[in-house]
Amino acid sequence: MLYLFTNLIIFVNRRKDAMSSLSNQAAVMPASSLSESRATILIADADDHYRQLYSDLFQSEGFQTLCAKDIDQALTVLHHARIDIALVDGTAPKTSGLTVCRELRSNPETWLVPILLLTGWESAKGYAMKIGSGADADAFLMKPANNSELVTQVHSLLERRRFSDNVDDVEKMLLTLAQAVEAKNPYTAGHGHRVSRTAVSLAVRIGLSSEDQEWVRRGALLHDIGKVGVPDEILLKLGVLEGEERTILNSHTFLGERICAPLSKFRPLLHIIRNHHERLDGSGYPDGLRGNRISILTRVVSVADVYDALTTRRPYRSSFSQTQAIHQIRREAERGWWDLDILDALEASSMKNPPTMYTMRKQEWCANLC
Repeated sequence: MLYLFTNLIIFVNRRKDAMSSLSNQAAVMPASSLSESRATILIADADDHYRQLYSDLFQSEGFQTLCAKDIDQALTVLHHARIDIALVDGTAPKTSGLTVCRELRSNPETWLVPILLLTGWESAKGYAMKIGSGADADAFLMKPANNSELVTQVHSLLERRRFSDNVDDVEKMLLTLAQAVEAKNPYTAGHGHRVSRTAVSLAVRIGLSSEDQEWVRRGALLHDIGKVGVPDEILLKLGVLEGEERTILNSHTFLGERICAPLSKFRPLLHIIRNHHERLDGSGYPDGLRGNRISILTRVVSVADVYDALTTRRPYRSSFSQTQAIHQIRREAERGWWDLDILDALEASSMKNPPTMYTMRKQEWCANLC
């Protein structure tokens, strides 16, 4: 089963590469043929000088450029051409930059396209506060922008987009599989999403970067996917597992890593899946890692995982309250199992959440998945 699933993932990746090549060759304008490596940028600016300046700049960087001087031209481009990133002038009413942003965000085919908004505000953050929820941009620069800074920002946004695109289809497949495994047992339905929500909150609180927060989110969602290889009689047993049964269940860590092996270039994700049951004192599994050999991303997911397990009812025990769960995890942390800084963040976070949050999440996901 694992062999077939792994090959299915490889097939999807190859199919995605082929479709991407065809899509690039079929770009609407201009008519010249495109290399696969050339990204297409929409430049929406009412000023002829800046529009030409940006077009020349990005063509020299290897981009395909599509220009629009007003909202009508911009919407025509969006409706007829595939774009990879949008550079939008937010200073001129004629261009209606916010309308272009809203159009991008409201269309399912373009809502993930990165938007770099050129503003006339001294504080880009202040300008962002003025934008409605349907017109948000990914980054802001003051106009006129320094050419070097402009190019760097565009490349940065495209790299973030590629990170999401490369795992999107495979992740959806894996998530579907993980949810199917969870849905077999009403006590674990929605576990991955609850752990993900808690883990991202902890990652934010301890100051991890946005990229690391994304690794945490994905890793938490998929951390138990290896349970697809665990027999149902063990996975669904209503009671404490015996020695051999526990060994088989514990194998879900490296089975999960094997299932997700086609995502090998995303090592942080694989580390979380394999190592989320490791402990700082080396008493965890499957590798007995100690201390800093366990990544901070994995440590965050581990604490969130234990917290959700404790606050969810099991056939052999009632659920812990938030306070009881934190006290239990603190006792284990003092034994050297968990990261105390992450636990402090969890305690601070739990004070702001109503006690019924996890019960409500469980009921919601049971309704959706069962």
